Amino acid sequence: MILCAQALHSRGTGVNYNSNIKVSFIVNYIVNVIFDVDFNDNFDIMICMYVITFANPKGGSGKTTSAMLLAEQIALSGGRVAILDLDPNANILAWAQGRAEAGRTVPFTVHARPQAEDTVGLIDGLATEADYLIIDLEGSKDQIVTFALSRTDLCIIPMDGSPMEARQAATAVRLVQTTSNMIRTPIAYTLLFTRTNAAFQTTDERDVRQEMELNAIPTLPVRIAKRAPYTRIFRDGVLLAELPDIVEAEHEGKTASVRDKALKQVASAIENARDYAQAVIHALTKERAA
Repeated sequence: MILCAQALHSRGTGVNYNSNIKVSFIVNYIVNVIFDVDFNDNFDIMICMYVITFANPKGGSGKTTSAMLLAEQIALSGGRVAILDLDPNANILAWAQGRAEAGRTVPFTVHARPQAEDTVGLIDGLATEADYLIIDLEGSKDQIVTFALSRTDLCIIPMDGSPMEARQAATAVRLVQTTSNMIRTPIAYTLLFTRTNAAFQTTDERDVRQEMELNAIPTLPVRIAKRAPYTRIFRDGVLLAELPDIVEAEHEGKTASVRDKALKQVASAIENARDYAQAVIHALTKERAA
């Protein structure tokens, strides 16, 4: 469900229109549309917001890290991003507050968990300030989770490649499907393999992926590997994009080989995050086109 907020504009440049018109467009960081036209009369612009939720009933699935990586990559690419932290642990909110207290900027807005009955209103209201709303859901089945899912364009279900994680992911899939049936509107979802081995695919992961394919359960083609730079995001209160300079400073005076190895790890993590974000945007636009 792409949420739209109306903004009234009066003039542009180039083509005349004799009556009011309504222009609807989707703002995203891959496709930039430039209007070089002139409007003599007022018109409404519908600025639409994608809502992406992250769900998994099991802790340690990489849910919050995946949400943060996506938010940063979209923001760095020019998209306006808001995060709604519905996880009771509120790790993203604490991260943002820590940066604010230290005088460091946050490239997106972070909103705290509202009362359950205020969830839909908050989500709808954020369409005026964000192109993408990323929601970190709590793990348990709760009314606030249902409300958030009812506004979702794409639900991402992170999981590692183990059979136990697959069972937990199946619980999240059933929750999405139940909510979809309840609101009588399809809710797109996809699995995301996280905390995987960066060097190779394990037998468990391969078997789980094959099982998902046999059952026609959509899965993102990009995995998020288990990498040390990702753990530093919350541990040190940093952005992934800040790590090259941080690592460079930390390795000042050390041998070139040691420094280059550390920087290579950061570069690989950034590349992985960028590929993952592009896969998510592709899935979003594919769903909309369908």
